[in-house]
Amino acid sequence: MIIGGALAGGATAILLLREDPSLKILIIEKSAAFGRRVGEATVEVSGYFLSRQLGLTQHLNEAHLVKQGMRFWFFNSQAQTLAQCSEIGGRYLSRIPSYQVDRAVLDQEVLRRAQAMGAEVWRPATVGKIRLQAGGSQSLEVRYGDELRTITARWVIDASGVTALLARQEGWRRQNDAHPTTAVWSRWTNVKDWDGTELAKKFPDWAMACHGIRGTATNHLIGKGWWAWCIP
Repeated sequence: MIIGGALAGGATAILLLREDPSLKILIIEKSAAFGRRVGEATVEVSGYFLSRQLGLTQHLNEAHLVKQGMRFWFFNSQAQTLAQCSEIGGRYLSRIPSYQVDRAVLDQEVLRRAQAMGAEVWRPATVGKIRLQAGGSQSLEVRYGDELRTITARWVIDASGVTALLARQEGWRRQNDAHPTTAVWSRWTNVKDWDGTELAKKFPDWAMACHGIRGTATNHLIGKGWWAWCIP
């Protein structure tokens, strides 16, 4: 039994069924369709896992963007433009691919592949009470359609993400009050092209400092006590 059908849940089902195709796996996903998420840029390790372990190389190249590493821009009181900021980042293209991904598209593809391998999917469905029994059968209350069902499974995997269903139910979740943070996000259209001729003509030295691609990197803007990132 896997609670959550997004990347973690779908990938878990794929890896288990690849190891033992006879397994009976039920994936319970609460959403009827995956929605947008914020900041979904992989690093090289996760890019390797998605492409080489899950076999998603063609899908990643066709439906997402190859990421050109990470870049950092450091501000101070004298820096008014990007050309005046200290920049850290690769001068040439990254040799190991990572990706800027649309999570709704990626999650759906991974779940589709898990289902094609034999996993059963209930969607949209919600999990209620989970009764854990060490060394025995686990019991779950699941609302699927108009029915409230009780089902049993040998194993329960919580892939519910930030919902942390089992952790909240069992009292395992602990809030970290020692590191308070605040974050906001927004989506922008009609932005300037980092690698276009307009900025290259305005800041020629800045443009020539990078022979690779800035626009599909994860660009971090950093000041004292704050940082922001730009992701296509």
